[in-house]
Amino acid sequence: MTPVRKPQEQLNENVTRHTFALPARNAAAPTSPAVGGPTSCPHHPLDLHQARASITRLLGGDVARALQFRLRPMPTPAGTADAFRISGATGAVTLEGTSTVAVVSAFHWWLKYVGRGHISWNGDRLLLPRLLPAPGRPIVKTTQLTDRYAYNFCTFGYTTPYWSWPEWQRELDYLAASGTNRALALVGQEIVWYDTLTDFGLTPEQVLSWIPGPAHAPWQWYGSISAGTRTTAGRTGVTLDYLRRRAQLGRRIADRMRDLGITPVFPGFVGHVPNDTFAAAHPGATVLAQGDYGGQPRPDWLASTDPLYDRLAARFYRCQRESFGATTHFSADLVHEGGTLGDVPLAAAGRAVQRAMTEATPGATWVLQSWQDNPRQELMTAIDRDRTLVVDLDSDDGPRWNRTNAFWGAPWAWGSVGNFGGRLGMFGSLHEPMQTLPAVRSQPPSTRGRLVGTAFMPEGHHHNPVIGDLWSETTWRATPVDPAGWIRDYAVRRYGRDDPRAAAAWNVLLTTAYSFRASGHRSGEGPYESPFAAIPSLEVANASPYGPAEPRYDLERFVPVVVELAAVHPALRGLPTYQYDLLDVTRQFLANRARLLLADIRAAYHCQDRRRLALLSNRFLHYMDLTNDLLGTGEHWLFGRWQQAARSWGRTPDEREILEADARTIVSVWTPQAFGGLHDYGNRDWHGMVADYYKPRWARFFADLARSVGSGRPPSSAPADWQAISQEWTTRTETYPARPRGDTYAMVRRILNDISSEPGQGAVRLLPVEQPVRAGAAVAVTVRFTNHDPVRPRTKVRVSLPAPAGGLVSPLGQTSFGTVEPGESVEASWQVEVPLGGSLSLLPRASYVDRRTTYTTETPAKIPLTKHDAE
Repeated sequence: MTPVRKPQEQLNENVTRHTFALPARNAAAPTSPAVGGPTSCPHHPLDLHQARASITRLLGGDVARALQFRLRPMPTPAGTADAFRISGATGAVTLEGTSTVAVVSAFHWWLKYVGRGHISWNGDRLLLPRLLPAPGRPIVKTTQLTDRYAYNFCTFGYTTPYWSWPEWQRELDYLAASGTNRALALVGQEIVWYDTLTDFGLTPEQVLSWIPGPAHAPWQWYGSISAGTRTTAGRTGVTLDYLRRRAQLGRRIADRMRDLGITPVFPGFVGHVPNDTFAAAHPGATVLAQGDYGGQPRPDWLASTDPLYDRLAARFYRCQRESFGATTHFSADLVHEGGTLGDVPLAAAGRAVQRAMTEATPGATWVLQSWQDNPRQELMTAIDRDRTLVVDLDSDDGPRWNRTNAFWGAPWAWGSVGNFGGRLGMFGSLHEPMQTLPAVRSQPPSTRGRLVGTAFMPEGHHHNPVIGDLWSETTWRATPVDPAGWIRDYAVRRYGRDDPRAAAAWNVLLTTAYSFRASGHRSGEGPYESPFAAIPSLEVANASPYGPAEPRYDLERFVPVVVELAAVHPALRGLPTYQYDLLDVTRQFLANRARLLLADIRAAYHCQDRRRLALLSNRFLHYMDLTNDLLGTGEHWLFGRWQQAARSWGRTPDEREILEADARTIVSVWTPQAFGGLHDYGNRDWHGMVADYYKPRWARFFADLARSVGSGRPPSSAPADWQAISQEWTTRTETYPARPRGDTYAMVRRILNDISSEPGQGAVRLLPVEQPVRAGAAVAVTVRFTNHDPVRPRTKVRVSLPAPAGGLVSPLGQTSFGTVEPGESVEASWQVEVPLGGSLSLLPRASYVDRRTTYTTETPAKIPLTKHDAE
C-alpha cells in the first residue's frame, strides 16, 4: 500500500470553489471518426476546487506549492474527448483542462516532465524547488478515448479488501492523475444484497451467512462462490454492523469519484441468489443450481426471464441507489468462468438483464468483461450494443477484439490484466501499451471497430510501479513510445538524478522482467513465480496452478540488475523509491537463484550424493531466511500490515477471527474447498509468510527427500498431500510486525556478501541454436560463462568446447577472458562439424580463478538433429 498521508481536506480561505459546467457529451453527441462511434460520457462538471484539493494531497499536503498552480477550464477541442494544457511562468504554473480528471492529469504530466518529480503506488519523490518551474513552451495533450476504465473485480480481493479511507483517498487521487474516468466501485456493495434479499423472504441470518468476507466477496459478484470463510470454530459469514460500516466507506468512495469526475461503476444484477434458501422461499420461481467453482459452491441463478427477476432487480437497483447514489455504468456478466442458464437462451437472458438495468437507470451502460468465451455473439447481437462497453481484459496478451469483429460493433476498451492473484514477481508488459496500443488506435474504424477506451485491470496492484506509471500516460499518448528512452527517463524521475548504474539496472530490467510480449495467453499467467511459494518438488514449475511453467526471460541475464542497483550514488540510498526497488530486485535475485539451485539439488539427489544434497538443501532454506529478513525491512512487504488491516475491521473477537481467516486463506489456500485447484493462486513474498508458511513446507520436503535417497522415490508433490500443513497456517493468530525493521540497503549488502562467500559460482552453458542442425554439416554454437557472484569478479576465465565424437570444433573468436565482473556474462563461439547420428552431444567447460583457487565447471548439452537427418 502507498504510505498514508495526512488528509488535506481544507485549503486556505482565499481558495474559492469553482465549478464549471462544460457541454455535456452523451450518446446523441457527434460521432468521432477517431473512435468509430458515439461517445458515451456521463456529464461531470469541471470542479477546480476538487482538482486543487487532489493536487494538494498528491503533493503531500504542501499548500504553498499547490497554490503556485493556476487552474483554469478549457473548451474541448474538436474531435477529442478530453484535453489539458500546461503553461505559465516560474512560481505561477497554469494548468487548464476540459474535466477535473484532465486538470489533475495535467499536474501529473507537469510533475513528471517539468518538475521532474514522481508519485507512485510504491514511494514518491517530491523534492521540488521552492518556486515551481513552468515549461519553456506550452504542453498540450488530448485524447479521443472517452472511457478510461480501472479495476478488476479481483482487485478488491487481492489488494484493497481491508483498506480504509486514507488509502482510498490516495488511490482515487492517483486514478485521476492517471487519466481514469471510469472505475469499478465495489466496496460495501454487499449491503445491497442484504437490503434486497431480506425484502424477499430471506431471514437476516440466511443472508449474512451467505456473504463472504471482504477478500472473497468479489467472487460472489462474479457468481463464482457462496458462503463466508470458515474459521476453526466453524463460524462463517459477516455481521450487519460490518456491512453498514463497509457501505459507509463505499458511499464515501463513490462520492469522491464523482467529485473528481470519475464515474463509479457499480455491480449489476444478473440473477445470483443464495443457494437453496432463495429457491425454498420462492418455490414457483425458476432458480438453477450453478455447480461449483474450484470446489467452492456457486450462488444459484434466478432466471432473468422469470417474472420474479424483474421485481428483484428493481429492488436491487433501488437499494443500490439509496446506499451509494446514482450512476450510469453497471458491470455484470452472465456465466462468468462457468455456470449454466439451463434452457434459458442467452439472448433472452441478456435482454432481460439489460431491460432491468435501463428501467432502473434510463440510458445505463452495461459494462461487460471480455474473458474466455464472454461476451458471446449470441448475447451481443441480441442487446442494445450502443448501451454497452466491452472491456477486453487481455488485449496485451490474448486479445479477443480481433477475433470477434471488434465485439460485433460494440464500443470496447483495450485492456490489460497482467497481474494475477496479486502475485509479487517483477513482471509486466511495457512494449504492448507503448507500441501495440498506439498501433491499434491508429487503425481505421473498419478494422478496430468502436475502440473508445482503455481498461487497466490487474487482479492485484500496488507493486511493479513502473507499470502503473506507464499506464498513467496511455490516455494521452496516441503514438508509439521508445521503450529505452522512456525507461531511462523513468529512472531519472524516480530517483532524482541520471545515475549511470541505475540506468544500467533499468535497461536490464527492460530486457528481462519487463520484456513480456503478447503470447496469445499461452505462456501462463503473471510472473515466473518464486519457488519458495510452490508446493515443494524437485521439478518445480509454477507455484500457482496457472502460473508460467517456464521462465519469462533468461534468469542469468537478471543478475546484473542487483549488482548495478546496489552500486548507485550514496545520495539515492535514503529515497523510499530506491529502497522499494532495491528490495524488489534483491528479492527477485534470490528467487531466481533458488530456481537455479533446485537444479543442483535435483542432480545431487539423482546421484545419491547425500552430503551435497544436505548442503544444497540447507542453502535453499538459507535463501528463504535471507528473503524473509529482507522483506522485513520494507513496509510494502509485510504480512503484518495485511493482518492488522483485516483485524481492524472487526469489533468483536469473533469478527476479528473471521476476518483474519479471510486474510490468511486468500493468499495461501484460497479456501479449504478450493485448495486442489486454486492453492497459492494469491501467493505472496511477504515477511512472515516466507518464514512461517512456505519454509515449513520446504523443510519437511527436504527432510523426507534425504530419507528417500536410497529408494530413488522423492516425496509426493500432489497438492492433496500438502493441504493439511498449508491449511494449518490459516488457523493461526500470532501477530506479525506491521512496521518495517532495519535498513534495506544495509540488509542487501549483507545478503550480497553472504552469497559472495559461496565457493565457485561460475556457470557455463550452451545457448540455444536457432538454425537447423544437420548431420555432416557445420553449425555455429555459442557457450556462455556467467559469474553469479554479485560482489567479486572471476579471473583467468577460459571457455572450451571439446570436439564431439566423430566431429570437429574450431573457435570463432575469443575464448579466454582476463576478468568477468560480478553478475557479468561472456560468450565464446565455435564452429562444429556435426557427426552422423541422431543428436549432437557437447560438453562445454570453463575454468576460472576465485581467491587463488582454480575451479572447473561443465554442463552437458544435447542438440537434436533435424528430423530428416536423424532418420
